[in-house]
Amino acid sequence: MRSSFKIGSGLLGMALLGTSVAQAADTKWYDAITASGYTQASYVLNLANSANNPNNQGRLFDSNGNTFNFNTFLLQIAKPVGDDHFGFTTRLRAGQDAETINGGNSLWVQEAYLTYVLPSMTKLSFIGGKFVTPEGFEVVDSVSNPNFSEGLLFTFAEPVTHTGLKANYVLSDKANATLGYVNGWDSAPDNNTAKTWLWQLATAPMKGLTWTFQGLYGQEENDGNAAPVNDHSQRLSLDTVAAYTMGKLTLAGQLNWGQETHDPDIQPGGDGTSHWDGLGLWASYALTDKFTESVRFEVLADQNGANRMATPAVFADGTTNQTVKEVTFTHKTMLTPTMGTRVEWRHDWSNQAYFLHDDGRGAKDQNTISADWFLTF
Repeated sequence: MRSSFKIGSGLLGMALLGTSVAQAADTKWYDAITASGYTQASYVLNLANSANNPNNQGRLFDSNGNTFNFNTFLLQIAKPVGDDHFGFTTRLRAGQDAETINGGNSLWVQEAYLTYVLPSMTKLSFIGGKFVTPEGFEVVDSVSNPNFSEGLLFTFAEPVTHTGLKANYVLSDKANATLGYVNGWDSAPDNNTAKTWLWQLATAPMKGLTWTFQGLYGQEENDGNAAPVNDHSQRLSLDTVAAYTMGKLTLAGQLNWGQETHDPDIQPGGDGTSHWDGLGLWASYALTDKFTESVRFEVLADQNGANRMATPAVFADGTTNQTVKEVTFTHKTMLTPTMGTRVEWRHDWSNQAYFLHDDGRGAKDQNTISADWFLTF
């Protein structure tokens, strides 16, 4: 379900590996450096796109409708932890996905961190730098997800990266724990003087089953904004993911709950507590070593003015509250062991007029058909 070339990015993979000693004693540290990555392009068709509606609402990397996209070229340079007790990972991304997440810049440092293992306590490792969030089932590298498009939870309920420090301790061969102290949600440098706590417990209690519980707590609003309550705002996000693989079938589920106290988006007065919650379900079945069918269902609810889905204005009922659902069917064909394509149909619907018709009028649903091509190395 997740590509083997990924080092340090997969939640359900890397979280359970602990720290491995991969460098022989008679080699130099630079002899263990490896390079890997992938490239990806796509075409996205919105069945209601027109000059009055050029974009796909509620999307991240597939937000442009009726167009070819060069999504990503990603290069990873990494050194595993060896007898010298240190390692590093750097992941550089170029393309339209980098522009989307990096304010229009086509080159993005996705991750860059060092890992150090205590010589006297090899179960304890320290990681410092920029790294992906522990939250969520889906990851920022789309080729490592069952579906082409990133879902509602990845797009609106979770951060992508953190910058700071974290420690990981291997509790046993079936569990490890992580605690971190970071700038916050996608903040480098930080947008305030406070920091965010990060944690995760990852387990593999039985063959084929993994379960993780992770969360974030800290101030995420800018210091000194017009609303002085921003300095006291605290965001809490709780997330849990379970996955089970049985032969050719993989099932996964995610629950996410969050709230923000003293939320400046709440009216009147820029105060109060907002919250959001979501559910995601995934199922993938490998028909053969070349063909895989995947389905995803998600629901995400903005409540009490959380506005996680970046609504441009209030709805007809005078609020930004809404509940959005989506179902996605994806067919993947591996043309070679490292090259593949995916064809996807996705249907989104909301209890509010969040989407757009081809004439620009508000609509409660949206349909897209997408195809991507990828090559890993």
